[in-house]
Amino acid sequence: MSVRRLLAGVATTSVLATALAVAAPAQADPTVVPDADDIVGVGSDTTMHALTYLADGHAGVPGYNAGGAAQRLVSFDARTFDASGAQTNSANVTLRAGSAPIVRPNGSGGGKALLYGAGNNTDVSFARSSSGNNANETAAGLQAFPFAKDTLAVATAQTSNAPASLTPEQIVAIFEGSVTNWSQVGGSNGAIKPLAPQTSSGTGDFFKKELDKIKGSPVTYGPSVTFVQEHDDAPIKSDPNAIAPFSVGRAGLLGTLRIEQGWQVGRALYNVVRQADAASPWAQGLFGPNGFACSPAATSLILDAGFEQLLSASQGGKCGVATTTATAASDLLTAKVNTTTSVSGVSNAAGAATLTATVGGGGTLKPQGVVSFSVDGAAKGNAVVTGGRATYTATGLTPGVHKVKATFTPTGAAFNGSTSTEVDVTVRAAAPAPAAKAKTKLSETFKKSYAKGAAIKGKIKVKESAAGKATGKVVVKLGKKTVGKGTVKNGVASVKLTKLKKGKNKLVAQYAGSSAFAASKLAFVITVK
Repeated sequence: MSVRRLLAGVATTSVLATALAVAAPAQADPTVVPDADDIVGVGSDTTMHALTYLADGHAGVPGYNAGGAAQRLVSFDARTFDASGAQTNSANVTLRAGSAPIVRPNGSGGGKALLYGAGNNTDVSFARSSSGNNANETAAGLQAFPFAKDTLAVATAQTSNAPASLTPEQIVAIFEGSVTNWSQVGGSNGAIKPLAPQTSSGTGDFFKKELDKIKGSPVTYGPSVTFVQEHDDAPIKSDPNAIAPFSVGRAGLLGTLRIEQGWQVGRALYNVVRQADAASPWAQGLFGPNGFACSPAATSLILDAGFEQLLSASQGGKCGVATTTATAASDLLTAKVNTTTSVSGVSNAAGAATLTATVGGGGTLKPQGVVSFSVDGAAKGNAVVTGGRATYTATGLTPGVHKVKATFTPTGAAFNGSTSTEVDVTVRAAAPAPAAKAKTKLSETFKKSYAKGAAIKGKIKVKESAAGKATGKVVVKLGKKTVGKGTVKNGVASVKLTKLKKGKNKLVAQYAGSSAFAASKLAFVITVK
């Protein structure tokens, strides 16, 4: 089968489809109270896990703080909720040692509001944001550093009355209130429950602007729209009539929702700082074009959070290029995680070798794709990568040493391919066929009849068709019962028979054979008078 056909079997429409296998992160406020020098962030629910990973690492991949920087990266979560709707993290947070607690900032707007104007809070270094600056934020000079791409779509319950696909115009009609039942758009009967993110949400702001673009004029939410915490699956996953805008990456981490087809739009994710801090060593070292968030060391951390790292500025991308307006969709070029491929082989059968490729790269999210194996430069076959490994058995190989290579071709947009170095694999030769055993023929020296009670003794002779004298064992049976046995020495076994009955005894002498001589049998009759 070709690599192309195998890839078609495992391909995904988006890198985030692969992220469905990644467990949702636990809530992760910092374990220490930040000091005066630390770099403290608050804001977006969308990117809070990504910033925690960037700070502290994930799945064995180190984060920014692993370098022992004097200024630690610290990120406080937005509000989190359980299935009942109860907040699961603290209502207030202490941003720095010695500072008074404040109400936990919630959402992109809530975070950015602490960077300027009347709400300016110098304990906040940066704000996480899932939308570009609004007019007030731009007027205040806030600088947004894009670092990742997310895809926004609308989500429903896995078992929903909604159809599998909705057009952009149908989504506008649902949130404006002119479509109120799923049966109006090809679904099952059910009163639609549209949900929109809370007022301070960057996702909510981005979604509303996208609805305006679709309609070509401002959209006014209908009376049935309910405002909820962004990216909280609780009001959606168990309600077959609910629908809400949702980050595809975050939905992938949760694994509890269905992403509706028909409309998806990419967006940049940002870390926002004050204008005065934009050129600072800490802002550039973390968020700038050559900062940690745009480095190869961060690629898999961002991927594990459900997003794709933007391509670096040196590669023609916009990662870390500060802006006061939203990064254009055409600039959302994304980086890939590098992979490594190694190969080994073992020959357990003549003319065959089992080849195993090991593909590494990434954190929790492992490379997916196909490995093609070549032997002595010639393609031999392909295998799908499962759990970081692909195995293929090559047959029809000549005995001896062969050069083996493995090439990994990824699916989706998350990973780069890689090729192993050539390794030597020794293929076994066929075992030599065993030599044919010499045929044997038996004869016996017993008398034809014996008186009752007489000793019945005789010899079984093994005649060979080759040089040498047979050795081994001889038994004599009467039916299933053994009535005599002997050891063959120089081709002859002396045997005493017992337990013969009066009259004719139909006997069979059996020679078991040896490594050089084949087994044989002889039937004969002895009469006991």
